Order: sequence, then C-alpha cells, then structure tokens
Amino acid sequence: MAVYAAHLTRTLQGTPTVFQVTAQEALGSTVKPALRKVVEYLAATYPNKCSWCLKWYDELYLLFDCFLQYHYLKHYAASFSESFYGLLRVPLNFSSEFSSGPRLPVYLERASLAALVLVPYISDKVERIVDRWREDDEDGKLGKNTADHLRRAAIRVYSVIHLVSEGVRLVQLARYLMGSARSHSPTLAVLGLALSEAPPQQLPEDEYTWADFIRNMVTGQIGSAVVTFPMVGSLALGAVEYGAFAVQFLRWWESRATHQHTHALPTPPPPERDERALRWKNKCPLCLQTWKIPTVLPVSGYIFCYICISRHVRANSSCPVTRCPAAESSLVRLYID
Repeated sequence: MAVYAAHLTRTLQGTPTVFQVTAQEALGSTVKPALRKVVEYLAATYPNKCSWCLKWYDELYLLFDCFLQYHYLKHYAASFSESFYGLLRVPLNFSSEFSSGPRLPVYLERASLAALVLVPYISDKVERIVDRWREDDEDGKLGKNTADHLRRAAIRVYSVIHLVSEGVRLVQLARYLMGSARSHSPTLAVLGLALSEAPPQQLPEDEYTWADFIRNMVTGQIGSAVVTFPMVGSLALGAVEYGAFAVQFLRWWESRATHQHTHALPTPPPPERDERALRWKNKCPLCLQTWKIPTVLPVSGYIFCYICISRHVRANSSCPVTRCPAAESSLVRLYID
C-alpha cells in the first residue's frame, strides 16, 4: 500500500467545509449498524454457526474497527471516513517530527485510535446500561435501597453529562463555522488536531497496479501479470469504502421511495372504535393495568406497557390484539402526561 511521500508538507490550507466534516461523521456512524444487519442475517440463516457473532457483535466490531482505523491512521493520517472524503489530520502545533515524515507522531496516532475506537465502545456500553436503569425506574422496579438510589443518581449525572457534551459539540461547530476554531469537534481540539484536505496521493514508480495487471493480460504478457499483496489490500479497502457509501445511498433511496409512496396513497378513513377499545381505555390490553412506559405498536395503533408488548412481540412476532406481523424494532415510546 502506497503512502504519502516523505517530502509531503502538511498545512491548514484547504480547510474542509462543514458539509465535508459532517458527511464523514455520518459515514463513520453508518458502518457499524450496516455490518450489524449483515450479522443479524447470518445469525438468522445459520443460527448454529453464527448466533454467537450477534451476541458478541460489539466486541467483534471493536477488533475490526481497531484494525481498520489503525491502517488508515498509519498510512493516511486519517480515519476511515476522513480518508474517504479526502481529508487528513494535522497537528495544530507543527513540529519537525511530523513535518519530516508521512505519519502522525506516535502519541497522536495512539490517542486518535483510542478516540476513534475505544471511546465510542465504552460510550455505547454506558448508554445501554443507563437506558436499562431508566426503563426500570420508569417501570417502578427501582426501590429505595442504596443501590437503586445510586442508579437514579447515575441516570441524572449521565443526562447532565450528555447535555453538556452535546452543547460543547454545538458550540465548537459554531466556532468552526465562524472561523474562530480550527477543529470542528471537541475531540480533535483536545488532541490538538484539525482536519485538512489531503493532497493527491502519489504512487512509487515501481508500484504494480491493477491497471498494469489488466494491460499485461490484454497484451498477452501472462507471465508479467501478477497479483501482489498491496493490490489485494487496496481492492479490499476500496470495497469497504464504496460499500459504506452504497449503504448510505440505499438508506437515502429507501427513505425517499417510502416518502413518495406514502404521499401517493390516499388518506385512509379513520377506524371505527370497537368494544375492545372502550374496555381497554387507558389500560394495557395485555396486563389490563394502567400503562407503565406507554408504548404504541404502529401496525395496530394499540398502546401497551413496554415490558408487556416487547416480551410478547419477541415471543410471537405479532400484535396481541390484531395478530398483524410486528417486530420489536417498530415499537414507539410515548410520553404521556
């Protein structure tokens, strides 16, 4: 794999626009859920062989993301998504160590790797734990013992930290838009890095490429047509890059087609209120009690307790009232006073 030439100088000329930096962040956030869909399909198709992959998906993705990001940081001084959009990371305070070589300083490379891989992994784990505690608290499962009081305090602290972090991100992005900050995100600012447009990549003169391979095959020089490891690596990385872009395009196309299709249909008449709706007014049709964490099932429109309907849908994949097919991912939380 070719790397940038050693004489390459890195400056803050060609500062990327806010559209470039937000697009690369969106691309980076697409890879994990897209791969999860693939793993879910494999687990459903081959449950005996691939079900463990879904159970340990976060850890498997952590290893994959670590190798992927390390490769791009090492060879391109950028993350996977940043490199895809032609960006690279440059230190805000230049040093001879950095300007004389093709890589980031080792400490910045390691810090960038931790920020790209380890921090999101820990953040996702903490968010899931807090969300579970929040649901238990809203469902009345948390008591008055010391451990439950600590869980409630952790929920409040996490909410404050999340609000402050999002506010800091917004302020940093606003400063970047106004030109008063050279880093668009607080993470890059803390690391002392900024994004810059990458210069065109130059291949070494002796680098054998796929163009050479095809030309040798067409001209009949079969003996000279060899496949090297850098060629295979570039093909694999290119497939990952354009595969991620294809996932984003398909998501946009699906949302666009759904939007157009929905607006093309006539508005259906409202359903008539039946006896069951009157009998279950302000009650969960499953437990016949007042809603706890009211959750609507869009396929039928009935409102249930979250625990009741999530348990039923996982077991039966259908609405308990209308028997229409349903999935747990379609549940919508309602916030009713």
